[in-house]
Amino acid sequence: MKEMTIMDATVLTSPNPLTLICSQNEDGTTNLAPICFVSYLSFNPPMIGFACGKQSHTGIRVRETGKVIVTVPGESMAQTVIACGGSTGANTNKVAENHIEMVPVAGSDIQIPEDTRLAMVATLEQSVEVGDHILHICKVDKFLRDESRRGLYAWNGFGKVSPAAEG
Repeated sequence: MKEMTIMDATVLTSPNPLTLICSQNEDGTTNLAPICFVSYLSFNPPMIGFACGKQSHTGIRVRETGKVIVTVPGESMAQTVIACGGSTGANTNKVAENHIEMVPVAGSDIQIPEDTRLAMVATLEQSVEVGDHILHICKVDKFLRDESRRGLYAWNGFGKVSPAAEG
């Protein structure tokens, strides 16, 4: 066995489901942040967790509002997801800047991209500092799906974004 860095390890565990974390900005618009640090945590109750950097605008907004929608974007969003990862929602309206078609979600003030395969509407239960990130532990209030869409994955660590192919 050969020792390596965590970034090298991410290449060996690819592909990873790619999510867009949808949170609500102070002005009521939706902020989008691409994150692969997402995991199912519990079946009963259904819980998920995601980690983002300590100073992340998305993390701050989720902790302030207590609400989030974790989505798996469809394949038409590949370049958009990359663009969303290149700026912070603290001073950029990523939805407007990237011309993303958004749709409402019943029972939530947060909108999601129209091209979404899976949406997990969730409430923040706990935040835990983990190294240089904060883990957001959330109870899923409801799952929504559109199986006609193909979800995106991060490949080669986080160097490439595309759907997964079977076989």
